[in-house]
Amino acid sequence: MKPDDQTHLRAVLRTAVEGIITIDERGMIESANPAAEALFGWKAEELLGKNVSVLMPQPYQSEHDRYLSDYISSGVPRIIGVGREVQGLRKDGSIFPMYLAVSEVRVAGRRIFNGFVHDLTVLKQTQNELAQRDAQLEFMVEHLPAAAAYVDLSKGIVRFNRMVREITGYEPAELTSLDRLFPLLFGESAAEARKRYEAARQIWNDRPLRLSIRRKSGDERTVELRGYAYDHHEVWLMHDVTERERHDTELRIRDRAIQAANEGVVIADAGKDGHPIVFVNEAYETLSGYSARESLGKGCEILCGSHPDQEVLKRLKHAIDGCHDFRTTIRCRRKNGEYFWNEISIAPVRATDGQVTHIVAVMEDVSERRSAHEQLLQSERLAAIGQMMTGLAHESRNALQRAQACLDMLSLDMEGNAEQLELTEKTRRALHDLHRHYEEVRNYAAPINLECRPTLLSRIWETTWKNLEAVRFGRDVRLIVRPDAEDLVWTVDEHRIEQVFRNVMENSLAACTDPGVLEITGSVTTHDQGKTLHIRISDNGPGFTPESAANVFQPFYTTKQKGTGLGMAISKRIVEAHGGGIHVEPSRQGAVVRIDLPQVPS
Repeated sequence: MKPDDQTHLRAVLRTAVEGIITIDERGMIESANPAAEALFGWKAEELLGKNVSVLMPQPYQSEHDRYLSDYISSGVPRIIGVGREVQGLRKDGSIFPMYLAVSEVRVAGRRIFNGFVHDLTVLKQTQNELAQRDAQLEFMVEHLPAAAAYVDLSKGIVRFNRMVREITGYEPAELTSLDRLFPLLFGESAAEARKRYEAARQIWNDRPLRLSIRRKSGDERTVELRGYAYDHHEVWLMHDVTERERHDTELRIRDRAIQAANEGVVIADAGKDGHPIVFVNEAYETLSGYSARESLGKGCEILCGSHPDQEVLKRLKHAIDGCHDFRTTIRCRRKNGEYFWNEISIAPVRATDGQVTHIVAVMEDVSERRSAHEQLLQSERLAAIGQMMTGLAHESRNALQRAQACLDMLSLDMEGNAEQLELTEKTRRALHDLHRHYEEVRNYAAPINLECRPTLLSRIWETTWKNLEAVRFGRDVRLIVRPDAEDLVWTVDEHRIEQVFRNVMENSLAACTDPGVLEITGSVTTHDQGKTLHIRISDNGPGFTPESAANVFQPFYTTKQKGTGLGMAISKRIVEAHGGGIHVEPSRQGAVVRIDLPQVPS
């Protein structure tokens, strides 16, 4: 070798990145370049003459010389000319991975072996980190609470995690491609399902795809598939929503049933202060007059309607705050001011842990039922009174007639004795009043049979006013009939309605002081059921007290010194027999009685 060649070779060895070590046939080190020094931690002069096994950990160290002698004697190479991954031993005793390639050269009749060494420590660390990360990702994907899949669209390959077995019943190895997946999961509907899938892929990130699959066992399940696409790859997340869909369907049916219910339903949130209302059905809106918009977020006091009774409201709040069952019937006012009897049932809704989450209130308008019940009780009372009055009237009529006959004879004997005649006249009036009281009780207890025909109403109250001449004799009282009431013709029982007008007018005359005024107005309203006549009879008296307004139509209730207290009760029966109603209205001055009569009496 020329001097220049040797100089060039030494320069190459000194600057080589890989460690280069030269040994002879006995395995003794003849040279080591700087890279080998840095790699093993030895100086080159320290290594010269040492066996190369000093750079090897066990078991390579003890076996190296045998490998070398076997090659020299047999000529069969094991590592010569073949690179492989082995372990190296540094001077400090640390072991590291390295890549070793050995070549054989002959120089001046001698065999020399060159070892080329590359440190794999960084590479191995990187590979270990990647392997660890892959293991973590695989563990995470495998333990997701949803079936996850990776799809290679270019090859049609699909890889599922273990949750696919929970949902489909198939092992992931059975669903390795799209061409196998669709026939297995969708059977005869595979083509349609594939078509829906291809369409959904265009808008993957917008909304999930809901499909019905057939499990390996044959039963059907509903799954929700959401996909994420990038390049020629997709990631799927599949959830079994069968139970959720069934639950949602049940909720929709339950919600529809609640909305279709005749009773008002109100649901309040028990977990928030004041228990705000979170749901009302349509029946509640009709019942209360308040819309859902007006009710949501309000407290429980709205259940009692406008102007609630404070004692009832207190009981209601106590039941809701205490989250216990409660049932009561209260008199409520709708938004439009109309009163009705409201039966309210309160019940708590509890979670599985027993915690109360919501309060449910069911409301029902029981006005008609209550009215029917009251009418039944009234009928029973009237029947008892009727039986009593039948016997009493029979016995008293004869007694009254005998007393009247005796008075007539006594009056004949007392002609010319003014003082005695006055006493007999007073007795006669007393007997007349007694007879009238009997008749009132009998009329109240007797069944009401109507004979209705079209009648000019002004004629009735003119006749009534004329018949009250004796009552208003000597008084400064006048009747005013407004023009809107003069020409009203309505189908009524003339005799019975005259009784109503007489009772109302008599009460007004008894309440008014002179100069007194009674005023009659009339109006007609039209609605879906036909027309209704409204007659208002007002006076300039002191009006109704709260007590009298509440009890004026109760039998035997009266504020007058004389009378049975049956007049207004009889009037109420007569008007209701016509299918109408009679009410007292609040007024700043005087009493106002309103009589409502339908166009066709019921």
